[in-house]
Amino acid sequence: MKILFVRHGESVDDIEDRYGGWADFDLTENGKRQVTETADKISSLDERFEIILSSPLKRAVQAAEIISNKLDIKVEIFEYLKERNLNGILTGLIKSEAKKKYPDQVRKHENYEYVDASERAEDMNSRVRNAIDILLKKKLNSLIAVTHGLFLTAFFKEMMNINISKVSDGGYVLVEEKYGKFDIIKEDGIVYE
Repeated sequence: MKILFVRHGESVDDIEDRYGGWADFDLTENGKRQVTETADKISSLDERFEIILSSPLKRAVQAAEIISNKLDIKVEIFEYLKERNLNGILTGLIKSEAKKKYPDQVRKHENYEYVDASERAEDMNSRVRNAIDILLKKKLNSLIAVTHGLFLTAFFKEMMNINISKVSDGGYVLVEEKYGKFDIIKEDGIVYE
């Protein structure tokens, strides 16, 4: 099976300096342009994708719809593709306001410690492994999965033992699974350590 993972484009939380994660913000106009450019690149790949699965968060759904319109492929929501809830009670807050309201939680966040009501790394990693198991059981030849940066980071670490230092807005990676092993076929906007 081939899976094309796509990260959504720039979203409102990015330009308003808010904690994102599970906060449900729209794509910005720039984010829509980024995904339109990504859709053009995807259409030039020599692949026939059967379905687009999307995280339920607005920024991913909007990105999936842009790609769907370009490629004329149906979109379905797939909860497992959701971003990691890294920010917990800080989710959606403007960072300067969060510092005043929850100084201890902001300090924990900055020190990579557990933030109240957030998703632990081991839970995220388990969700990613479960997502891949479910996708592989679909018995499709190829699909597009529109997701988020931390999902992709966890996927690469858990399934391929690769550390990613950056996933650009609108970045994508095409991987192929054979006999339980994933290989990268093509990528754009992904930086490995």
